[in-house]
Amino acid sequence: MPASGSGPVPTALPTPKETCPTIASGNLTFLGQPVTIWAGTPTASQSGPVVIYWFATMSSPQEALTGLGQAAITEITAEGGLVAAPGATNRKGTNTGDAVWYTGDFETTDEVIACAIQQMHIDTRRIYASGFSAGGLQSTQMSYDRSNYMAAVVPYSGGTSMLAGATPEDPSNVPAAMVIHGAPGSDVVIMDFAQASASYEADIKQRGGFSIDCNHGGGHLIPSGIQSSVWQFMKDHPYRVSPEPYAGGIPASFPSYCKLP
Repeated sequence: MPASGSGPVPTALPTPKETCPTIASGNLTFLGQPVTIWAGTPTASQSGPVVIYWFATMSSPQEALTGLGQAAITEITAEGGLVAAPGATNRKGTNTGDAVWYTGDFETTDEVIACAIQQMHIDTRRIYASGFSAGGLQSTQMSYDRSNYMAAVVPYSGGTSMLAGATPEDPSNVPAAMVIHGAPGSDVVIMDFAQASASYEADIKQRGGFSIDCNHGGGHLIPSGIQSSVWQFMKDHPYRVSPEPYAGGIPASFPSYCKLP
C-alpha cells in the first residue's frame, strides 16, 4: 500500500473505446494491439495499482520480469492490481526513440487502464510506468503525455529524446521520477542516456516536480538489485502525494548510488 501522505484523485481518466476483453493473466488484445498482462483478482477490501512496462529495442514484454522483478509483480497482483506490457507499436503519432514506440501507443495503454478501472476497480492514485532504453524513453514521454493521471515513472536509460521540449498534458501535475542510468560515455546506444537523464531531471526540477538520480556507473543495462527500490519508489509516490515522502532523504535501503539531484 502507499506510504502515508494524502493527495487528490485524478479525474481526467480514460474510458474504454471498445468492448474490453476479460482481464486475466496472459496475452490479450486492446484496440487491436497485443499486451501481456499479469493480473490479480480484485476484492471488495482492496484495490491494486497499475504498472505499464515498455520494453527495449529487440526485447519483449517478458522484460518486465527483469525491470520490475517477480517479487514486485507478485505483490502488485496480490493487491488485485496488474502489470501491462505492450507487445508491439501501432506506429501512430511520433516516434519517441528508434521507431520501437510511438506516442500513439499511449492509446493502447489508455485502453488497458480504462478496462482495469472498469473491471478491477484499481486504485487510480497508483498508475505508474517503467521501461528500459527505447522503453525508458517511452515511459519518460508518458510522464508528459499522460500527466493528467500518471503518479510516477521509473525510466531505465531513458530521459528526454527527440521530443525534448514536450509539455505535460496537465502542467499542474509533474509525475515523480526515479531516473536510472549508467555512466556518461558508457550508457550509450546512439544517444548518451546519462545526458538524456540529466536533461529530464533538470526539466522536472524546473517544473517544480520531484526526482531522484540513480547512476549505477555501468553501461547500457538494467542493474541488478535495484528492483525492490523501484517498486518501493512507486508505492511511496501515489498521484500528487503530499508531503513529499523523500524530502528528508532517500530510504537507506536504496542503492548507495541513488541520490537527490
